[in-house]
Amino acid sequence: MQAFLAILRYDLGQLLRSWVTRIWVPMLAFPALFLVVVAANEGELASETVAAYINAVLMPLSALAVAVLTAGAIAGEAQIIADGILSRSVTRAEFVWAKIAARLGFALAVYLLIMLPFTYLIVRYASPDISYGGLAVGLFTGALLLTFLGALGLTLSTMMTNVLVSILALLLLVTVSGVVLQFLGLTWMSTTAVLRDMAPTIRGETPVWDTFRVVLVFAGLTLLAIFSTLTVFRARDL
Repeated sequence: MQAFLAILRYDLGQLLRSWVTRIWVPMLAFPALFLVVVAANEGELASETVAAYINAVLMPLSALAVAVLTAGAIAGEAQIIADGILSRSVTRAEFVWAKIAARLGFALAVYLLIMLPFTYLIVRYASPDISYGGLAVGLFTGALLLTFLGALGLTLSTMMTNVLVSILALLLLVTVSGVVLQFLGLTWMSTTAVLRDMAPTIRGETPVWDTFRVVLVFAGLTLLAIFSTLTVFRARDL
Protein backbone atom coordinates (compact mmCIF):
# COMPACT_ATOMS: atom_id res chain seq x y z
CA MET A 1 0.00 0.00 0.00
CA GLN A 2 2.84 2.40 0.80
CA ALA A 3 4.38 1.80 -2.62
CA PHE A 4 1.00 2.49 -4.28
CA LEU A 5 0.58 5.79 -2.42
CA ALA A 6 4.16 6.83 -3.14
CA ILE A 7 3.79 6.19 -6.87
CA LEU A 8 0.39 7.91 -6.86
CA ARG A 9 1.75 11.05 -5.20
CA TYR A 10 4.79 11.10 -7.47
CA ASP A 11 2.72 10.63 -10.62
CA LEU A 12 0.22 13.33 -9.67
CA GLY A 13 3.10 15.70 -9.00
CA GLN A 14 4.55 14.93 -12.41
CA LEU A 15 1.17 15.53 -14.06
CA LEU A 16 0.71 18.88 -12.32
CA ARG A 17 4.11 20.04 -13.56
CA SER A 18 3.69 18.58 -17.04
CA TRP A 19 3.84 20.86 -20.07
CA VAL A 20 0.73 19.07 -21.33
CA THR A 21 -1.24 20.29 -18.30
CA ARG A 22 0.14 23.82 -18.60
CA ILE A 23 -1.13 24.00 -22.17
CA TRP A 24 -4.28 21.91 -21.78
CA VAL A 25 -5.99 23.77 -18.91
CA PRO A 26 -5.60 27.35 -20.28
CA MET A 27 -6.71 26.20 -23.74
CA LEU A 28 -9.89 24.84 -22.17
CA ALA A 29 -10.48 27.81 -19.87
CA PHE A 30 -10.14 30.74 -22.30
CA PRO A 31 -12.68 29.49 -24.89
CA ALA A 32 -15.08 28.68 -22.03
CA LEU A 33 -14.89 32.26 -20.73
CA PHE A 34 -15.33 33.59 -24.27
CA LEU A 35 -18.47 31.49 -24.80
CA VAL A 36 -19.93 32.66 -21.50
CA VAL A 37 -19.52 36.30 -22.57
CA VAL A 38 -21.01 35.60 -26.01
CA ALA A 39 -23.93 33.64 -24.59
CA ALA A 40 -24.70 36.38 -22.06
CA ASN A 41 -24.65 39.18 -24.64
CA GLU A 42 -26.20 37.41 -27.61
CA GLY A 43 -28.88 35.37 -25.85
CA GLU A 44 -27.51 32.03 -27.02
CA LEU A 45 -29.29 28.84 -25.98
CA ALA A 46 -27.64 27.19 -23.00
CA SER A 47 -27.86 23.64 -24.36
CA GLU A 48 -26.41 24.55 -27.74
CA THR A 49 -23.57 26.54 -26.16
CA VAL A 50 -22.56 23.76 -23.78
CA ALA A 51 -22.80 21.14 -26.55
CA ALA A 52 -20.78 23.30 -28.96
CA TYR A 53 -18.05 23.77 -26.34
CA ILE A 54 -17.88 20.04 -25.60
CA ASN A 55 -17.72 19.11 -29.29
CA ALA A 56 -15.47 21.88 -30.62
CA VAL A 57 -13.13 22.54 -27.68
CA LEU A 58 -13.30 20.23 -24.70
CA MET A 59 -13.29 16.80 -26.32
CA PRO A 60 -10.75 17.43 -29.13
CA LEU A 61 -8.24 19.08 -26.80
CA SER A 62 -8.88 16.68 -23.93
CA ALA A 63 -8.65 13.64 -26.22
CA LEU A 64 -5.20 14.75 -27.36
CA ALA A 65 -4.04 15.59 -23.83
CA VAL A 66 -5.39 12.38 -22.28
CA ALA A 67 -3.90 10.34 -25.13
CA VAL A 68 -0.46 11.81 -24.40
CA LEU A 69 -0.79 11.37 -20.63
CA THR A 70 -2.08 7.78 -20.72
CA ALA A 71 -0.56 6.21 -23.82
CA GLY A 72 2.90 7.04 -22.50
CA ALA A 73 2.21 6.25 -18.84
CA ILE A 74 3.76 2.79 -18.91
CA ALA A 75 5.57 2.57 -22.24
CA GLY A 76 7.50 5.74 -21.44
CA GLU A 77 8.79 4.46 -18.09
CA ALA A 78 9.95 0.96 -19.02
CA GLN A 79 13.37 1.23 -17.37
CA ILE A 80 12.03 2.71 -14.12
CA ILE A 81 9.36 0.02 -13.95
CA ALA A 82 11.88 -2.77 -14.43
CA ASP A 83 14.23 -1.44 -11.76
CA GLY A 84 11.46 -1.03 -9.19
CA ILE A 85 9.73 -4.36 -9.75
CA LEU A 86 12.87 -6.47 -10.13
CA SER A 87 14.29 -4.99 -6.92
CA ARG A 88 10.99 -5.95 -5.20
CA SER A 89 10.36 -2.40 -3.95
CA VAL A 90 6.98 -2.38 -5.71
CA THR A 91 4.68 -5.04 -7.15
CA ARG A 92 3.24 -5.02 -10.65
CA ALA A 93 -0.29 -4.56 -9.31
CA GLU A 94 0.70 -1.60 -7.13
CA PHE A 95 2.43 0.12 -10.02
CA VAL A 96 -0.41 -0.35 -12.51
CA TRP A 97 -3.17 0.61 -10.07
CA ALA A 98 -1.27 3.76 -9.09
CA LYS A 99 -0.93 4.71 -12.77
CA ILE A 100 -4.63 4.04 -13.41
CA ALA A 101 -5.73 6.07 -10.39
CA ALA A 102 -3.39 8.97 -11.13
CA ARG A 103 -3.99 9.32 -14.87
CA LEU A 104 -7.75 8.74 -14.90
CA GLY A 105 -8.31 10.69 -11.71
CA PHE A 106 -6.30 13.64 -13.00
CA ALA A 107 -8.19 13.71 -16.30
CA LEU A 108 -11.53 13.70 -14.49
CA ALA A 109 -10.35 16.42 -12.09
CA VAL A 110 -9.43 18.71 -14.99
CA TYR A 111 -12.76 17.94 -16.68
CA LEU A 112 -14.74 18.88 -13.55
CA LEU A 113 -12.55 21.92 -12.88
CA ILE A 114 -13.55 23.35 -16.26
CA MET A 115 -17.07 22.02 -16.80
CA LEU A 116 -18.67 22.72 -13.43
CA PRO A 117 -18.06 26.49 -13.37
CA PHE A 118 -18.63 26.74 -17.13
CA THR A 119 -22.05 25.07 -17.03
CA TYR A 120 -23.04 27.10 -13.96
CA LEU A 121 -22.25 30.37 -15.74
CA ILE A 122 -23.94 29.26 -18.96
CA VAL A 123 -27.10 28.20 -17.12
CA ARG A 124 -27.14 31.53 -15.28
CA TYR A 125 -26.47 33.90 -18.18
CA ALA A 126 -27.55 32.13 -21.39
CA SER A 127 -31.14 31.57 -22.53
CA PRO A 128 -32.40 28.72 -20.33
CA ASP A 129 -33.53 25.70 -22.31
CA ILE A 130 -31.90 22.92 -20.35
CA SER A 131 -33.17 20.14 -18.14
CA TYR A 132 -31.10 19.81 -14.97
CA GLY A 133 -31.43 16.06 -15.20
CA GLY A 134 -30.34 16.20 -18.85
CA LEU A 135 -27.41 18.45 -17.97
CA ALA A 136 -26.26 16.00 -15.29
CA VAL A 137 -26.53 13.13 -17.78
CA GLY A 138 -24.60 15.11 -20.39
CA LEU A 139 -21.78 15.94 -17.97
CA PHE A 140 -21.63 12.35 -16.76
CA THR A 141 -21.53 11.05 -20.34
CA GLY A 142 -18.67 13.40 -21.21
CA ALA A 143 -16.73 12.25 -18.15
CA LEU A 144 -17.39 8.62 -19.06
CA LEU A 145 -16.12 9.08 -22.63
CA LEU A 146 -12.97 10.74 -21.32
CA THR A 147 -12.43 7.93 -18.79
CA PHE A 148 -12.89 5.32 -21.52
CA LEU A 149 -10.31 7.08 -23.70
CA GLY A 150 -7.82 7.20 -20.83
CA ALA A 151 -8.37 3.56 -19.88
CA LEU A 152 -7.85 2.48 -23.48
CA GLY A 153 -4.70 4.60 -23.64
CA LEU A 154 -3.30 2.80 -20.61
CA THR A 155 -4.05 -0.54 -22.25
CA LEU A 156 -2.19 0.43 -25.41
CA SER A 157 0.67 1.72 -23.26
CA THR A 158 1.16 -1.78 -21.85
CA MET A 159 0.99 -3.38 -25.30
CA MET A 160 3.31 -1.04 -27.24
CA THR A 161 6.79 0.18 -26.47
CA ASN A 162 6.71 3.24 -28.73
CA VAL A 163 4.88 6.14 -27.09
CA LEU A 164 4.14 8.06 -30.30
CA VAL A 165 2.72 4.95 -31.96
CA SER A 166 0.54 4.33 -28.89
CA ILE A 167 -0.85 7.88 -29.02
CA LEU A 168 -1.54 7.72 -32.74
CA ALA A 169 -3.13 4.26 -32.48
CA LEU A 170 -5.40 5.44 -29.64
CA LEU A 171 -6.66 8.53 -31.47
CA LEU A 172 -7.17 6.68 -34.74
CA LEU A 173 -8.92 3.74 -33.07
CA VAL A 174 -11.43 5.90 -31.19
CA THR A 175 -12.11 8.29 -34.08
CA VAL A 176 -12.39 5.72 -36.86
CA SER A 177 -14.46 3.28 -34.79
CA GLY A 178 -16.80 6.11 -33.79
CA VAL A 179 -17.37 7.15 -37.42
CA VAL A 180 -17.84 3.56 -38.62
CA LEU A 181 -20.28 2.66 -35.83
CA GLN A 182 -22.25 5.85 -36.47
CA PHE A 183 -22.42 4.99 -40.18
CA LEU A 184 -23.71 1.51 -39.29
CA GLY A 185 -26.44 3.03 -37.13
CA LEU A 186 -24.96 1.82 -33.83
CA THR A 187 -25.09 5.32 -32.37
CA TRP A 188 -25.12 4.11 -28.75
CA MET A 189 -21.67 2.54 -29.33
CA SER A 190 -20.20 5.48 -31.26
CA THR A 191 -18.27 8.25 -29.51
CA THR A 192 -18.92 10.66 -32.39
CA ALA A 193 -22.67 9.96 -32.37
CA VAL A 194 -22.91 10.42 -28.60
CA LEU A 195 -21.16 13.78 -28.85
CA ARG A 196 -23.32 14.81 -31.81
CA ASP A 197 -26.45 14.25 -29.72
CA MET A 198 -25.14 16.16 -26.69
CA ALA A 199 -27.49 19.17 -27.11
CA PRO A 200 -30.70 17.06 -27.08
CA THR A 201 -29.31 15.13 -24.12
CA ILE A 202 -28.73 18.35 -22.16
CA ARG A 203 -32.28 19.46 -22.97
CA GLY A 204 -33.59 16.16 -21.60
CA GLU A 205 -34.87 14.96 -24.98
CA THR A 206 -32.83 11.76 -25.19
CA PRO A 207 -34.85 8.63 -24.28
CA VAL A 208 -33.85 6.98 -21.01
CA TRP A 209 -33.15 3.67 -22.75
CA ASP A 210 -30.72 5.32 -25.17
CA THR A 211 -28.88 6.98 -22.28
CA PHE A 212 -28.76 3.69 -20.36
CA ARG A 213 -27.27 1.87 -23.36
CA VAL A 214 -24.57 4.50 -23.80
CA VAL A 215 -23.61 4.39 -20.12
CA LEU A 216 -23.68 0.59 -20.04
CA VAL A 217 -21.51 0.23 -23.17
CA PHE A 218 -18.83 2.76 -22.27
CA ALA A 219 -18.71 1.81 -18.60
CA GLY A 220 -18.27 -1.81 -19.67
CA LEU A 221 -15.57 -0.91 -22.19
CA THR A 222 -13.75 1.15 -19.57
CA LEU A 223 -13.74 -1.73 -17.09
CA LEU A 224 -12.64 -4.10 -19.84
CA ALA A 225 -9.75 -1.79 -20.76
CA ILE A 226 -8.65 -1.55 -17.12
CA PHE A 227 -8.82 -5.33 -16.72
CA SER A 228 -6.82 -5.73 -19.97
CA THR A 229 -4.18 -3.32 -18.70
CA LEU A 230 -3.71 -5.34 -15.52
CA THR A 231 -3.69 -8.67 -17.37
CA VAL A 232 -1.28 -7.63 -20.12
CA PHE A 233 1.13 -5.96 -17.68
CA ARG A 234 1.24 -9.00 -15.40
CA ALA A 235 2.21 -11.18 -18.38
CA ARG A 236 4.67 -8.68 -19.82
CA ASP A 237 8.42 -9.25 -19.78
CA LEU A 238 10.34 -6.46 -18.06
